[in-house]
This record gives sequence, C-alpha cells and structure tokens, in this order.
Amino acid sequence: MKRLWEKGKKQILSVFMSGTIIFLTFAMYNTYQAYRRMIVEQQQQNLMLITRAVSQNLELNISEQLRQISILIQTPGFLDAMETHYRTGETEKIKEYIFSYMLSDQSGPSRMYLLYPNGEPIFHYNQYPFLEKFDESLLQLENSALESTTGIGVVFPISEHHYGLSLINSVYSGGRYLGAVVSVMDLENLYQKYVLPLNVGGMGYITVKDEQGIMIMHPNEKMLGFNYRRDIKDFEELKQYDSLREMLGIQYTREEGMAIYDSYANGVMPADKEISAFSRMNLQGTSWYISAVMPYNQAVSAEFENLRKFGILFGAVLLIVLAASVIIYSLMKNRQKLELETVYLREINDTLEELHQSREEARHYQKLTTIGTLAGGIAHEFNNLLTPILGYAEFLKEQLGKENEYYQDIDEVHKAGVRAKEIVEQILPFSRKETDTTEYRPLNLDAVIRDAVKMVSLISPSNIGLKVLLDDCEANVYGNATQLHQVLLNLYTNAIHSMEGKGGMLTISTRRLKTDQLPEEYRQIAGTEYVEVSVADTGCGMKEEILRQIFSPFFTTKEAGEGTGLGLSVVQDILISHSGFVRVESTPEEGSCFYIYLPVSAGRSAVQAAVVEPKRELTTEISLLLVDDEERVVRYITRRLERSGYHVDAYADPLKALEALEQNPERWNAVVVDYMMPQMKGTMLAQRIKIRRPDIGIIMVTGLVESDALQLKQAGVVDSILVKPINYNMLIQEIKKAAGKERI
Repeated sequence: MKRLWEKGKKQILSVFMSGTIIFLTFAMYNTYQAYRRMIVEQQQQNLMLITRAVSQNLELNISEQLRQISILIQTPGFLDAMETHYRTGETEKIKEYIFSYMLSDQSGPSRMYLLYPNGEPIFHYNQYPFLEKFDESLLQLENSALESTTGIGVVFPISEHHYGLSLINSVYSGGRYLGAVVSVMDLENLYQKYVLPLNVGGMGYITVKDEQGIMIMHPNEKMLGFNYRRDIKDFEELKQYDSLREMLGIQYTREEGMAIYDSYANGVMPADKEISAFSRMNLQGTSWYISAVMPYNQAVSAEFENLRKFGILFGAVLLIVLAASVIIYSLMKNRQKLELETVYLREINDTLEELHQSREEARHYQKLTTIGTLAGGIAHEFNNLLTPILGYAEFLKEQLGKENEYYQDIDEVHKAGVRAKEIVEQILPFSRKETDTTEYRPLNLDAVIRDAVKMVSLISPSNIGLKVLLDDCEANVYGNATQLHQVLLNLYTNAIHSMEGKGGMLTISTRRLKTDQLPEEYRQIAGTEYVEVSVADTGCGMKEEILRQIFSPFFTTKEAGEGTGLGLSVVQDILISHSGFVRVESTPEEGSCFYIYLPVSAGRSAVQAAVVEPKRELTTEISLLLVDDEERVVRYITRRLERSGYHVDAYADPLKALEALEQNPERWNAVVVDYMMPQMKGTMLAQRIKIRRPDIGIIMVTGLVESDALQLKQAGVVDSILVKPINYNMLIQEIKKAAGKERI
C-alpha cells in the first residue's frame, strides 16, 4: 500500500511539475511574443517620427526655394530688366540678377532657365557645367511657361541613377505675364543634406518616391528609378507579393502608416522581411511618399540577449522566479530606453516645428519693420506737401471772406487737408514716432456716415447701387472723425470690390440699441446704449475659414500687389480704441454684412465746427532767416510772412545760409530751420548758428519729432519745435517769442 502511495505520489508530483513547466513555458512564450511585438511597435514609432521630420525638412527647403526665387523676380530691378529685354533684346541685366542669386545660394538650384511666355528660352545658366548632361525635353519647359503658374514642376532623370526636380516661378509686371523662371534642384544634394542626417541606424535607410511610385531618393543608386508595380514581373498576380502589395496600397491611400512586409529589392529573390513607417508629403498639389525602412531582424535583435535566460528556465524550475524577475527588469529597462528615444525624436520634431514658427515670426517682424520705415518717410513727405496746401487754403479763406462765392470750395480743400493731416498722424504709430494731436470729441455719426458715402459714391461703378437707411436717432459718439471715416471707407471699398463684375447693392443702415439687444458675446463688456452701423453687400461672400482670419494683420484674399492685408486689422484696432467692436456675417455667393457697434455719447456734436481765425496786424520790426530744402514750403512761408510785414531771407541750401550768416551775423532777429535736409541736418545747422549768434532765437520745423531735436530744445539751442504741416498762427507766436517781441 505504501509502495503504491509512493508511486502515486511520484506520478502526481511528476504531473504537477510537468504542468508547472508547461504553464511556465506557455507564460514565458507569451511574454516573449509580447516583448517581440513591443520592440517592433517601438521601432515603428521611431521610424514614423523620422519620416515626419524628413517630410518637414524637404517641404521647408522646397517652399523656401520657391519663396526666395519669387522675391528675386518681384524686385523692381529684375522687372525693369525684363521690360528692357522686351524693348531692346538686352539680357545682361537679367543675367546679373540670376548669376548673383545662384552664387549667393550654394544649396539652391543647379540650373535656371528664363523663358518667354510661349516657352522659348531667353537664356539658361548651369551653376555646375561639369555635371552630366540630360535631355532638356524632360523638363517640359514649354508647358511650364504656358501654364503661367508658380509651384512644383516635374521630377525627371538626369541620368540612369540621378534625378532632378524642376520648380516654376511665373514673372508678372503690372498684371502682364512676362515669362517664367524654371529652376532645377539636384535631388541627390537634397538627400545628402536633409535626409541622410536623420539616420535610421544599422541597416536601416530612408527612401522617397514620387506620385507614380518611382524611387527618386535612395541610398543605393541602383534603386533610383525603380517602381515595384512596373519593374517586378507578375507583381499583381503572384501570392508571394501579397504583403508588399498590401503595404503599397496603404502607403498610396493614407497620409501615414506602418507595415511589416516581405521586400523584393529590384525583383530579386529571396525576400527580406522588413518593417517600415511612411508618410505623405503634400506640397502645392504634389505628393511624395517618405519611407523609413529597417530589417525585421535588426528591429527585434534586442530579444536575442534574453534567449539564454529563457533556455535556463526549461532546465531549472527553481530558477524560474529569479529568471522571470531578471527578464521583467530587463524588459522594463529596454522599454524605458526605447521610450526615451521616442521622446528624444519627438523633441527633435517639436524643435523643427518651433524653428519653422520662429522663421515665420522673423519674416513677420521684418514686414513690420519695413512698414515702420516706410511710414516715417511717407509722413515726412506728406507733411511737406500739406504745409502749403493747408497754409494757402487758410490764407485764401482769410482774404476772400465767407461772402465770396469760392469760400465754400476753399473750405472743402482745407477740410480735406486737415483730414489728410490726421491720417498721417494715424500712420505715425507704425514708425514708433507718435504725436499727441489725435483728437477725440463728440461726433454726429450720421454726418460722418454721409460724408463717407459721398466720397465712395464717386468711385462706385455704375452697376452697383447704393442705399442709405439712417435711423434718424441723432446719436452722438465720442471719437475721432478721421478714424471713423477711415473705418467706413475701408468697409465700403471692400464691399464694392466684392461686387465688381456682376454688380449688386451696397446698403448702409443704422439703429440705436440697448445693451440687451446687443449680440450675446458682447453684453458682459458693453455699456448702456450703442449705435449699430451695418454695411451689407450682395457680393461673393466668404467661407468660414476666411472669416476666422480676416482681422489678422497681412491676411488678404486679393491677388499679390492688390492688397496689403492691413485694412480690416486697422478697422478693428480703431474700433477697440473707440470702446467699440465689430462682427461679420457672410454666406458664399450671397454676400457679407459687417456690423459696427459704438457707445452713445451724451456730448454735443462737434463734427462740423468751424474756426474763424482772427485778423492779424502787420509788423515790419522782425527780420527772419528761413532755411528749408522744400521749395514749396519756402515759397509758402515766405509769402505769408512778408504779407504780414516780416522781412524774410530764404535759403534752400543750409551751407549757403551759414555763409550768409558769417558775412552779416546781426542781420536777423530769428531763424526758422527745417530738421531734415540732405546737405546738413537742422540740428547741426542750429548748433553752428548758436556758436556764431548765441543770442538769436531758433525755431525748428519737422514732420517727425526725433530725440536729437528734443535734446537741443532741452539744452536751449532750439527755442521751439513745430510739427508740419505748420499752423501759421502758432508760427507767428513762436517767431515773436524767439525774436524777443511782444504779441502785436
């Protein structure tokens, strides 16, 4: 009996041990398979990050090349050279621009072709003439010129194992199509510079295929030009190619994906099992397919280190727990390492995106800097022009009197000049040289609307109707008439542009609203009562994606050269400064309606208040030295001062004025000098005059008040600074102060 128990005990123990071993073996096998899948998935995620980075690198480089060439062909000098060529046949100036660009951009195109609109070449330049020649008909130059578009051209073989890419930039001047510039990019250079640095590691590699599935970038030059579907015999029929066909099907129908498949390089047996990740690069309607490939054995090579541990478990049950602990620890360490690598690659991708965003912000800052420079120059020139316009208008109003039949006409000229002056003051903030003369006061909004309607009716085409429906609420708003005039003209002009061609109806209406009648999103920040101004058109309307961007600076739907993208951005800024807001509703092909909301003011309207200047008595006691390089300003100031009894000696050249002062320093009681002159700045002239005549009073006039002028005023070198356009009454007062006279 005991012997039977011992025998049964051994059998039970044997079954238990066998079951335990089988269970542990099964558990270990499942663990091994799970680990293997995890390794493959982690590698695929790494490969996916690499393909995204490659796609972004290539897209940024090609887009930048198109942008740089567009900047080149849009420069006035290049366009003038093209116009000269069409008149005289000369190409030297054009060649200079092309040669300079290619020499300055060593990573750019290797060849450039300049074409007539019919595709005939004007000339071409090969930066590397020692490279192999190719059949230029592959470039399809005639089609590139006839299509008159800008973007990606064709991918073509330079040689059997060497591919190139053409980029097309159309040349326009004044709306006239002058031809096209076709640039040839060497894809081998792009591969070496932007693809190879993102190394897959080991036997892995990165490939790029065009829309037809032709290999255009590959580390093995023999694979260039290869197409799986075209070059592998019976590819669509044989079962052995199932996994490869499935991978290609996913690649050509999705934006990105991953696959494990059997690869047949060049159709040669045997197959290599590979894992890959791929993504599609979309650039101006052209698709390329980026693949990062790694041999399957390399992807799972990390598992082989643990095989010996798995074998020990089969022979030593007692070491199972220890071996399992080691395996689990090893799995965790390897997984952590792979996760760190994934995070590292993700950070690289984020860094590339931030770099791209930084470049866009830098370009945006350059635009704003350019606008600031232009604003300063424009303000200076306009103020010089407005000085005689406003001055002569004031002078004629004084001389003619209100009873004269031309008084109202001259008054309109004066009002327009004042409005232009205030518009210049709106430009000054862009140059960081603001003045404090922008005036806010109670306004009759209906009067501002009618005035703007009167101006826009002069430019409105005959096929566009104009309907004005004012609520007669006689509501006043607190603000600046010129700024609100600018807002309305902007909206009127945009509405007219949207109806060009087919015509339509522009409707302007107003109504007075309580807070609870406002749109819900504005009620929390609104006051008690508002005026709503609606500007509605029956034009082309706007899509939702455009509506979300219309108030962004530099965004425009107009053709290049027809709009700055600043109009609606300025409209929004002006309304915010008036404690108001704007919203828009639009339906494509039906029209748009802009709603302006302004808080009602209790003040009395002062829109059309007129100022009658007092008559001035004449004086003959003051002799003036006037120095200004603008002849129009000199003539105006001289004429008015002499009619008021002053003796004026005027000079357009500051050096001649200094020479005259040296010869007779006691001749003048005061000096009026312009700040900005080409031969000598007004600040330098004022200092040299003070050295010769420390007691003489100096008045400086300027379109922009700079810091050096303010420093001279604080130091007592300059007695006063007047901003152009000059107010004549203020000029007289400052002259009397500078000359030490009492007011007459």
